[in-house]
Amino acid sequence: MRTVLIIAGKDLLLAWRDRFGFIWWMITFPLLIAVLVGLIFASVLGGVSKVTAVAVVDEADSPASRAFAAAVNEGGMLHLTRTTRSAARDAVRRGKMAAFIEVPADFEVSPGLLFGDPLPIALGVDPARRSEAMFIEAALYEAAMALLRQEWMDPATRPRLIETWVRERHGTLSPLERGSLEAAIAVVDRLALDTRRDFVALGRSASVARQGPVNRGPASRAYSAEAAASAAKAGPAAPRERLRVIPVAEAEVRPRSSFEVCFPLGILWGLLGLAAEFAIANVRERDAGTLQRLRVAPIGRWQILLGNGLAAFVACLGVVLFLLAVGRVAFGVRLQNMDVLAMAVVSTALCLVGVTLLLSVLGKTESAVGGAAWAFLLVMAMLGGGMVPQMFLPGWMDTAGNVSFVKWAIRALEGGIWREFTVGEAAWPCAILLVQGVACGAVGLMIGSRRERF
Repeated sequence: MRTVLIIAGKDLLLAWRDRFGFIWWMITFPLLIAVLVGLIFASVLGGVSKVTAVAVVDEADSPASRAFAAAVNEGGMLHLTRTTRSAARDAVRRGKMAAFIEVPADFEVSPGLLFGDPLPIALGVDPARRSEAMFIEAALYEAAMALLRQEWMDPATRPRLIETWVRERHGTLSPLERGSLEAAIAVVDRLALDTRRDFVALGRSASVARQGPVNRGPASRAYSAEAAASAAKAGPAAPRERLRVIPVAEAEVRPRSSFEVCFPLGILWGLLGLAAEFAIANVRERDAGTLQRLRVAPIGRWQILLGNGLAAFVACLGVVLFLLAVGRVAFGVRLQNMDVLAMAVVSTALCLVGVTLLLSVLGKTESAVGGAAWAFLLVMAMLGGGMVPQMFLPGWMDTAGNVSFVKWAIRALEGGIWREFTVGEAAWPCAILLVQGVACGAVGLMIGSRRERF
């Protein structure tokens, strides 16, 4: 038993000597993952926690359209920004807005929505954010229903709602018909105020259900059989379109297949694995004495760093080009703008070179660096939208995602593959990638130099 205790103490002492790896894996990383995942799932369980930006093209510019826009903004789920059609589609194409809606000139919220009529607006969604389409549609319908309730409770606007609904279905009404309909609706309103009748009716229905099915007569059974036969002959009812969705082809921005959306993400995961592997290889060289032998040779330190960086850069280029070739040949992934794609590939590869240099000094042993590297890369992927859709991230976490190179690398690659970025539009994400790469490389170089001195 004494031997077992000595061996266990030896292992714990070796782990403690690499204090960064010990504290990181035992305390910091589990706590960080628990907090981040907890915050994300708290957002999911509690609904989308941030306001989604949506552009609106208001061709009507009427009191009804402005009231609808105000109702949408008051709902707290969407924030509508008025703009022109070209600006709205350009914002969606560049990924700055999740979607845009077009309000036609004859827009009017009709009570027909209660009977399955579609909302008289058009919706265009960013193809890379289709998971948000249903959420946006639900928010628009909720705002329309809230506006209907508000106008129905107002005696001054209720006649207009009645007239709109009847005109859509039966044409115009004579004064006598209008008076009769309004009188009938008034009776319904008075009955609706007496909630006790609803509870009585509900109780009676439950009582009848407990007593079993009603014994119907022959005539009733014959009518039911005839109705069932007619329904079966007619077949299932055709689904009604709830909202007219603008084909993305109208905006000339759409991925031709799901692979054009997924391949930038796959490329990033390949580069993340490559960065972790090169960081571990650098530590392996240091532990094996290869780095020490290079240092005593007539070779400058800058030459060693440049050689390591060049190897990582060439490997990154090879991974990206290989995956793009596979996507183009096997899955039909288009390469829309070669100039922008070249900018994105080069800037992403240079950024990963700096990240690799930083990862290689996050620990003293191979296992510590491997663990810390993947922990860092997973957090960057989580913040950058590589693991969880950004619509489910809390607002502050989505803002913090701007520091993640994953977000900007995906944006730049999409710009060259299917978003059709111009060189000027791609310059911003590419510049951010270069700045982040230089910053990571500088921090890694500073930490490495400090360790060599001490």
